[in-house]
Amino acid sequence: MLYLDPGETIVFEVRRHWIVIFVYGFILALAAIIPLFFLGVIENYIESSIDITGQLWVLIFFGYSLWLLVLWLLFFIQWTNYYLDVWYITEKRIIDIEQMTLFHREISNLPFDKIQDVTINVRGLIATFLKFGDIRVQTAAEHSEDYMMNKVENPDKVRQVIFEQHNKQIERIQEVKIVDQSK
Repeated sequence: MLYLDPGETIVFEVRRHWIVIFVYGFILALAAIIPLFFLGVIENYIESSIDITGQLWVLIFFGYSLWLLVLWLLFFIQWTNYYLDVWYITEKRIIDIEQMTLFHREISNLPFDKIQDVTINVRGLIATFLKFGDIRVQTAAEHSEDYMMNKVENPDKVRQVIFEQHNKQIERIQEVKIVDQSK
């Protein structure tokens, strides 16, 4: 559950690029198809020398069904992790929700006045073409902790939004200081 301060709204939502889940799904699809290839090879070359009974085929089908179930569960867990890993950029802060495992989530808040630097890293031809990369937000706190998200969609836009909100927050703080000094 996401709790926002009164009057606080979400300005921008940051997620990983769709290519992340697509590649993982493609690898799992290959893992589902490869046993069928080997089964075809076994059927063509070994069937002539060994009589494979119907019961053995049922056992092979059962094992393959279990394999598909495991692959489906792995995809579901990865998709859940992909979908629930998110940064919410509000007017006041960055809310980092990181899904560690299926039943373990960490939520961190980073106020804009603590931000020291935002670094993006786009590596490779595919990342440049599809516009995804890594983004790291460095803090100016005593126990400096970097906030990082890998394979973010359109990291330049994310950086721009963070700096816009950071500058607006600094302006609000300065306006409050000026009003307090005039009293």
